[in-house]
Amino acid sequence: MKSEHMRECRKKKWEAVISEEESSYYYYIERYADLFLETRVMSKQFTVVADAQYALGITKFLVNDLGLFPAKQFVVDDTPREYQENVRSYFKDLNYNIEAEVSFDTDGFNIHNEIKAHDYHGYPLILGGHWEKEVAKQTNAHFLNVSWPVNERLIMNSYYTGYEGGLKLIEDIYSVAKNKIQLV
Repeated sequence: MKSEHMRECRKKKWEAVISEEESSYYYYIERYADLFLETRVMSKQFTVVADAQYALGITKFLVNDLGLFPAKQFVVDDTPREYQENVRSYFKDLNYNIEAEVSFDTDGFNIHNEIKAHDYHGYPLILGGHWEKEVAKQTNAHFLNVSWPVNERLIMNSYYTGYEGGLKLIEDIYSVAKNKIQLV
């Protein structure tokens, strides 16, 4: 009986923390929604080149929270074959019945050729490792270094997980997009 009460108390505390974080997140999203819609600096489609966990998390966030459309996503962590179909199913479970095609490939040459061959209908958004910086230049893409190797910046205490991580990812993407527009 006592342990059940303790579990219920912990559950209420976690729910309060989640509710507070969610409120803070939507506070910022609501205040900056006009900026996102009016500046028109964002790409229509995006590609993530990362390990399975980051590729899926970022893809779900960009589709479900920001309303962006996924081009092909690339998982580069050599996911064992017996888990690939399970991972692939999560890329098909996005809001609005949107599905993202996913490729399990560790060959950067193949990945870069597929990125170059895709019609992004405007500026692509490429989120990947430092190796994708060159293909981003070749395709005139917005590029954000989110996966290994990270050579673009020093990371000591930064992350793209949770509500704060989502806001950080939005900040970084829009900063890259705005800087690119200012350079043109």
